[in-house]
Amino acid sequence: PALALSFTDVELDEHAFADAPRAARPAAREFRIITVATLAQLYKAPDVLIDAVALCRREGLDVQLVVVGDGKYRSSLEARTRARGLEDKINFLGQLTAGNAVRAQLDRADLFVLPSKAEGLPRALLEAMARGLPCIGSTVGGIPELLPPEDLVPPGDVEALAHKIREVTADPERMARMSARNLERARQYREEILRPVRLAFLDYLCVRTEAWLSARQ
Repeated sequence: PALALSFTDVELDEHAFADAPRAARPAAREFRIITVATLAQLYKAPDVLIDAVALCRREGLDVQLVVVGDGKYRSSLEARTRARGLEDKINFLGQLTAGNAVRAQLDRADLFVLPSKAEGLPRALLEAMARGLPCIGSTVGGIPELLPPEDLVPPGDVEALAHKIREVTADPERMARMSARNLERARQYREEILRPVRLAFLDYLCVRTEAWLSARQ
């Protein structure tokens, strides 16, 4: 039988992490949701998120959305926003420089949402977790490796996503627990933790390859 191993190439340096989890905050003021996604394709489902925000607002939740990212679908997504009367509640920031510029936006937000239709292990989600952000994701790819089932929704389900957003934002203590859990989970992706794992794997691969070559002689 063949040996199959895998590990992520995502690693976070010390500057990626918040100093501490977020405290519970009052539920009365406007909530700021953020997503970070390419708009060159729609597999990150920003269209689903826009519709979920529209539904949340129709049902009385005071929420705004910030979209970080750019691509050929931006104009159609902005048109979708206008069609739902949300042009003053959804802000397209375009592409930001990686690092401090993105972290500044994450730090201003209350909730990160990534309702992808397809995924690997999303770096954007890990970076949001490292800032202590409560996060909601979909049940695809590597997202369930990072978030527990209670913070997940089926891909493409606008109503389920809107319900999850309302459920989470209605419970400040839950959001504080999500913040602490996400920050702790993200710390497992620090470079000083992952680099020794990768080096051990490469050493193992060298040993096994040398043994295999010797056996063929």
